[in-house]
Amino acid sequence: MTVSKLLRPRTLAIVGASPKPESFGANLLRSIRHLGFPGEVYLVNPRYERIGEQPCYPDVASIPGGVDCAALAVGDALLVDTFASIAKAGVRGAVLFSRAYGQTADGRPRGQAISDVAAQAGMAVCGANCMGFVNLSDRLQVTGMPFRSLPAPSGVALISHSGSTWSGLVGNRRQMGFDYAISAGQELATTAADYVRFLLEETDARVIACVLETIRDPENFLAAIKLAEAKSVPVVVLKLGRSEAGRHFALSHSGALSGSNAAYEAVFARHGVVQVRTLDELLDTVELLALSRPMTAPGVALGTDSGGERQLISDLAADVGLSFAPLAPATRAAIEAHLDPGMEASNPLDYWGDGADVMAPVLSEMAKDSEVGILVMATNLPPDRNFSELSAAAIRRVHAETDKPVAVMGNISTTLSPAIAENLREKGIAVLMGTSSGLAALRHLQCYRFGRRALEDVAAMPLSADAVAILDAAPFDSLRSADGFRLLELAGIPVTPFAEICSAQEIADFAGRHGWPIALKIDDAAIPHKSDLGGVALNLKCADEAVAAYEALRRRHPAAPVLAQAMASGVELILGMTTDPDFGPMVTVGLGGVFAEVFRDSVTLVPPFGVAEARRALEGLRGHALLMGARGGAPVDMDALCALVSRFSAMAAGAKERIAEIEINPVLAGPDGAVAVDCLTLRRKKVLHHAH
Repeated sequence: MTVSKLLRPRTLAIVGASPKPESFGANLLRSIRHLGFPGEVYLVNPRYERIGEQPCYPDVASIPGGVDCAALAVGDALLVDTFASIAKAGVRGAVLFSRAYGQTADGRPRGQAISDVAAQAGMAVCGANCMGFVNLSDRLQVTGMPFRSLPAPSGVALISHSGSTWSGLVGNRRQMGFDYAISAGQELATTAADYVRFLLEETDARVIACVLETIRDPENFLAAIKLAEAKSVPVVVLKLGRSEAGRHFALSHSGALSGSNAAYEAVFARHGVVQVRTLDELLDTVELLALSRPMTAPGVALGTDSGGERQLISDLAADVGLSFAPLAPATRAAIEAHLDPGMEASNPLDYWGDGADVMAPVLSEMAKDSEVGILVMATNLPPDRNFSELSAAAIRRVHAETDKPVAVMGNISTTLSPAIAENLREKGIAVLMGTSSGLAALRHLQCYRFGRRALEDVAAMPLSADAVAILDAAPFDSLRSADGFRLLELAGIPVTPFAEICSAQEIADFAGRHGWPIALKIDDAAIPHKSDLGGVALNLKCADEAVAAYEALRRRHPAAPVLAQAMASGVELILGMTTDPDFGPMVTVGLGGVFAEVFRDSVTLVPPFGVAEARRALEGLRGHALLMGARGGAPVDMDALCALVSRFSAMAAGAKERIAEIEINPVLAGPDGAVAVDCLTLRRKKVLHHAH
């Protein structure tokens, strides 16, 4: 399948061409001709011999020399047969605008019928249910709702599942012409992964922007974003549907914590994909990332003409985690030489005093600082105001005096003068269209260029023969805790001492080996959450208490085995592996108890990962202070905890063929180490294992 035949055709046919002025076919022809496409354009419709000055062919097979790409201006009723006919004629690219709704005469969904034909013929297909595409590089616009004007190419490419969003982004008024803008639609044959690979391998796109509802081809998408990572081409994604519940697993709390969006975020974070939350943030981010000047230092320097807006900027920057570069003493002294008496050379800087124009001098001094990688002027630039012209002239001068990237950030997007913004962009100065979106974009730029840390080379840990034997011998897909503990021990994960108990004497023997207090728990695979059914007795301090608790457990659950465990103490954490339907094993780690159930204070990661990544994940939790000894508590042994989490991730990656889900809840971490206290394990169903 070649995407080039679709997006870079030399010959193109409109199937369903029409002489009616405002018909879809007529708009499609107007669209293709609009930018001066240099290739051949053929018209196909058996009802006409000519449309205007052009001949009209009865079918694509009648066109001499063949066609690279066909745009189908036909309804659902004719779609499958028409598509099959162009495939038979050797067309290898097609744009399908209609919905492909309903079924064929033999009862197949129309979309599936088209997918089957495309797969057999090796065709690239845009759609169905799409808006088409724009290829500014080859002066080609293929859409039934053409744009009257389009900006020049900007080095940014766009892939969007949402057609209305595609049209809104392509129609932006920020001088950002997308080199390629693809409305992917239903992706019946060609997916976002295929488009990303095409853009990386066959175009000069410097940034790839994506608006995605889902990823239909996870394996190839992973390969594509890894290629983007290797080529240092940023991929910026707005993932739609983040608030959906995603997949909730039947067994563990971890499944609820690591729903489908958490898996996407984990995959994006692992491979350097920039994830944004709004369309304005998307545009501000790609505009910054597409700047031709490199960001050579991680620091951001910002100057503004408003003390109040400096406070707003500081507040919102803290919200997105953006810090500003500390200025060197020499830089501060050089800035203060230009400021009114009593004004402080800070970053962010309020440079406006009693009216002297010091904008260019102070901003240039900020740009010279070795820790500064990008210089930002934050000002509103209202039209028809002399101060706006002065500000624009100042930032143009700063831009001319430095080789670092320069941006202007308007704090009120509807106030910013379109004419001034256009002029600044023509000079190579980014113009960010709002405080929140602009600061988020600056943070994304900072993180993409300097925030990536080299991943440790951690290998998956395959299950041992003994572990496989435990899984094979288990009578149910849900394992008893004792079997789960044995799996953890075989993987080198510390577990509280445990033993199955059948008598009062065995309780005494266990306590004699491990000391008091102890815990007693039922161990029935059919009862995963034991405490909910009165199946747990904790902190038993002597034999009388333990025997009474044992007898009570027997009365409540007469058929269930009973485990004795040594008591442990420390900060509770939850550590789980679940299987995402798209991306496979995911590991979730977070604070336990109320933090997991109410605050959902957790992070999801792609396994396997090393101790450094485990530490960064734990440090990012809202409750991280508890691990550091908050409120007089002793700090936990972070080295031991991170080692446990990392080793669990290696086990999770190595067990993906046999284990669907495993959760340690809780892990107890204290000054002397970290240990697994309870365990739930769900084996892959045998039918799934054999099919895999």
